[in-house]
Amino acid sequence: MSNTLNQTKSMKKFIIGISKMLYLPKLSLKMKLTYILLFLTLFQIHANTYSQNVKVTLDCKDMKLEDVLSEIEQKTDFKFLYENNVFKKHKIVSISSNKEKLSRVLKKLFKKEGIDFKVTDKQIVLFPKSKTYLLLETLKNSASKLFQEYITGKITNAKGEPLPGATIILKGTNTGVSADFDGNYRIALEDDAITLTVSFIGYETKDVEIGNRKVINIQLAQAVTSLDETVIIGYGKVKRQNLTGSVGTVDVKNITNQAPTVNIDNALQGQVAGVYVTSSSGQPGASTRVRIRGNTSLLGSNQPLYVIDGIPVAPNSNIPIGGPEGGRLGDELNKEGISTPIGNINSSDIESISILKDASAAAIYGSRAANGVIIINTKQGAYSGETKFEANVTVTTQNPQTLEVLNAAQFRQAWTTAVENGTRNDAFARAVLDGSYFGGADTKWEDEVSPGAPISTSYYLNVLGGSEKTRYSTSLGVNTQDGVYRNTGFNRYSFNLNLDTAIQDNWTFGTKINVSSTDQDAADGGLTQLTYNFRPDVPVFDEDGNYSFSSQFNSENPVARSKATNSNKTFLLLGSLYTQLKLAEGLNFKTLFSINHNIGNQQSFYPLFTFTGGWSRTQGNGDGYAQDSRSQSTNTLLQGTLTYDKLIEKHNISAVLGASFEKNKSSFVKGWGEGFFNEVLTNITNATVFTGASSFETGSGLSSYFGRVNYDFDDKYLLTVSARVDGSSKFAPDNQYAFFPAAAIAWRISNEDFLSDSSFIDELKLRASFGTTGQQDFGDYAWRTLFEAEDYGPDPSVIITQLGNANLKWETTEQMDFGVDFSFFKGRFNGGFGYYSKETKDALFTTITPGSTGYNRLIANIGDTKNTGFELELKGDVLRINEFTWNLSLNVSKNKNTLTKIADDFKDENGFLTGFPGGGRLKEGSPIGLIYGYVAEGLFQDQQVIDDLNTASPTGTYQNSQTSPGDLRFKDLTGPDGVPDGRITNLDQEVIGDTQPDFFGGFNSTFYYKGFSLSTFFTFSVGNDIEAFGLARGTNFASTFIGENKVTSILDAWTPDNRDTDIPRLVYFDPNNNDRTSSHYVYDASYLRLKTLNFSYTFSKETLKQLKFFDNISVFISAQNLFTITSYPGADPEASNLFNNDISAGRDNNRFPIAKVFTTGVRIGF
Repeated sequence: MSNTLNQTKSMKKFIIGISKMLYLPKLSLKMKLTYILLFLTLFQIHANTYSQNVKVTLDCKDMKLEDVLSEIEQKTDFKFLYENNVFKKHKIVSISSNKEKLSRVLKKLFKKEGIDFKVTDKQIVLFPKSKTYLLLETLKNSASKLFQEYITGKITNAKGEPLPGATIILKGTNTGVSADFDGNYRIALEDDAITLTVSFIGYETKDVEIGNRKVINIQLAQAVTSLDETVIIGYGKVKRQNLTGSVGTVDVKNITNQAPTVNIDNALQGQVAGVYVTSSSGQPGASTRVRIRGNTSLLGSNQPLYVIDGIPVAPNSNIPIGGPEGGRLGDELNKEGISTPIGNINSSDIESISILKDASAAAIYGSRAANGVIIINTKQGAYSGETKFEANVTVTTQNPQTLEVLNAAQFRQAWTTAVENGTRNDAFARAVLDGSYFGGADTKWEDEVSPGAPISTSYYLNVLGGSEKTRYSTSLGVNTQDGVYRNTGFNRYSFNLNLDTAIQDNWTFGTKINVSSTDQDAADGGLTQLTYNFRPDVPVFDEDGNYSFSSQFNSENPVARSKATNSNKTFLLLGSLYTQLKLAEGLNFKTLFSINHNIGNQQSFYPLFTFTGGWSRTQGNGDGYAQDSRSQSTNTLLQGTLTYDKLIEKHNISAVLGASFEKNKSSFVKGWGEGFFNEVLTNITNATVFTGASSFETGSGLSSYFGRVNYDFDDKYLLTVSARVDGSSKFAPDNQYAFFPAAAIAWRISNEDFLSDSSFIDELKLRASFGTTGQQDFGDYAWRTLFEAEDYGPDPSVIITQLGNANLKWETTEQMDFGVDFSFFKGRFNGGFGYYSKETKDALFTTITPGSTGYNRLIANIGDTKNTGFELELKGDVLRINEFTWNLSLNVSKNKNTLTKIADDFKDENGFLTGFPGGGRLKEGSPIGLIYGYVAEGLFQDQQVIDDLNTASPTGTYQNSQTSPGDLRFKDLTGPDGVPDGRITNLDQEVIGDTQPDFFGGFNSTFYYKGFSLSTFFTFSVGNDIEAFGLARGTNFASTFIGENKVTSILDAWTPDNRDTDIPRLVYFDPNNNDRTSSHYVYDASYLRLKTLNFSYTFSKETLKQLKFFDNISVFISAQNLFTITSYPGADPEASNLFNNDISAGRDNNRFPIAKVFTTGVRIGF
């Protein structure tokens, strides 16, 4: 697209040739006069009305007239269009001007030349003033019409609007015409002409086969540049050059280049500055953590709001967390990020993605915009467009990225060494030394639970088009994905329909419907770690055909665990209906009703030979466990907006005023049971030992009133003012309403007179904004005291389950933003740089209350958070030589997050939050997402150092009485008196890691040559820490009950002969407690990853002509996660133990692994 536009912009004046005057056959005088009068009547010469305010400075002395026109073309965005005999070639003229309006300059230039002109968009059409000339041309045309065949038609844009002045030529000839004011054209057909070439400034040039047609209507697609690009914003759209806020746009091609197995949220990684994306799991269909400009909330979600075709969608799992049943299985599945609505959206349906980052852009969404807004629009048809078909087919294979663990021989040697290095003489140690502990198998558990080469397929068909008053787009998609473990996968079936029709000229009706169904099968969250931990020297089955187990390990073997099933079926309906009435010129009223209806059915079954199913190494099989939950959530929205657009001379005003009323209702029913003796009768009603159930229903409402005014003066000075009032039922009556204002200004310096002569600056804009957004994404009844029935002995009772807090206030986020946007060298190099400061007040959080209150916890406004950062985006054409093009793009972001305040009632003397019921730590003045533990100072290398420390200790022991060379040395930070006390205790812990990166981003490189395209997309993160929790256990021998097998890195463990290593010595029972949380196992997880490699070939138009049926064919191969450069020794430097938790994130528990993904496919259009 960019190549076509650049060629269009750089093309020289096009001279339309006129064929020689044809011989007039003998006609009667009456007929001749009739033709002459007819054409003289129809032919009208309109004086040009030039409405542009473009000014130009010229100093042309004794120059050819055509050279003067070229000079004007270089200094403005206009191009001249004229016939080759409009003026005398090489005519010498002189003209000078100093910032005069172009219209005056042209009148002065053509005054003595007998030339008139007409301005159409960015084209200036020249024609002679001579009536004699016109009469001759009319006679000539009338004669040729008697025998000449013509092609007629209309040239329009995607909206069906005419494109006056569009150029239509017979390809390969000098014959051409221009479309009239209504877009109509008529061109004489030559014998050897087979193709029409249609062009218009700002639109893509299009070749159309003539065939046997006499009437050809042609629709041109707008050629988008960084300046002309239309950006979707809240309740409207605006050209990028007129943006006052910080809005990122995603190149949808970068999304579709990725494998269809990648969810939309994951595909956003590295696409836009300020958007940080991490995957908590490689589970098919699992959601992703998306953070826009840092973490703002402690209790509520930090996920952004998604607005899909105007419908708000929260990326929350539909699985009820539940209680302790099944080992808190519901909570574990939720941590996997399973089945959020975002995974239901087919990326092939997407037309545009805009990300609202600053308050001026997002504040119009009010209480839901504190974490930013991602606006996704799906494909639409085109008015007066031909019916087109698009089809995609792909096949994908995967290869999981996992850790290497010991084989049976290595396993035997490692445990023998560990026992020999230890001092224990228990039964296990003796069994290791005499060899009776070890088995004779050599099982690779990863292979045993894998289906081999998992295959995924994707099929997509889109039909789009339209008539003069209607446009439509409808699609069907089928994605089937097998996971890298048995009983895992993700199937999605989607249908999308967008329909708009003009009932009358001033009345439009439309609907958007997205229906999708998913079927997700997930593995147990601990399966991957179990394949690492389980000993390799036992077979899958014992001699009796039962699943084998280890008497020294508390978990069943991985194959037994893999028989557990976690299925989640969803149905999602996103539907909207709107009608728009044109009240007056530029004034429109639109009413919209939308529904977001999500149904989930989650079922889990753990057979009796699994741990969750009751199995134990001492008691054998259990009873089996099953759970079945049904969820349903409905969000309805009624919205009315009044929009006004008006251009008054130099004043351009665009405004929107609206109100919306939103209602949310959710219900959950969950049943569970124990007592299943086969894998067929697994319904809860078949439970023979125990059954239980729970249910609840919640609801909330949000009423909103909003408005925005965009104003620009002379296309230089821009102002945006917006405001929103939200009233939420989630707060007590006195605190229900909140006001969210925002304002932004921008100055397009490039349009100032002092830069009018610049030959390389296309756009240079400064912008600044300030505004407030809010947060209310937490429980529907957080402010109320809640009760439920309970048994109190033999009697029924009512108990309080939540202590209410009527003083709860809104979380509010104030954001300030400064930026500069630029485009140089006719769009070949563009980008932007920005700074932001984002402060959240009255952050809500759950705290544990003193026992004297009689309640265990309370939700309160406890603190403030702050995010500050910088963003840089650069895009450019590095090379453009003939048919070869090389494009590069880069974005880099730096965010600093701080918990700036914790209320005095909720912090200790060291600034830590007290009574925190979860993992992780929160400290005033520190980032959210801390890793807390001991400071390791390397490995002890000799006994003398240990003896000296023990001697200096008041207890005679610095760490442990059995500490030896090869063990970790920990730093004595402090004691009870606040100073180091010569021994290691719980007091010697501090913040040892920060899970948030110093900076992150992505860059893309694309090569084009003829029909070939090679694209590489890299993502990177620098400075983020991660605790290798699983690796700590995988390199130490503390207890067999939590894991027997180890990773292969222990083959390089410390020995007296191998001191140059960071792997502690192998020692049974780990007397020094080397595997404790310490800085030794906190790694810098910086990485550079080749996220996507895509190679494609698009068939040439010449080849397609021979095929006749197809408009385009493209074949491609792609690879995901092809390689990662990192110093982190774990399987994945992006690993996180939780999907939507920022406080306790940053612990690598080795969940479902990511995979290298290889895809082949074809895209066709016809």
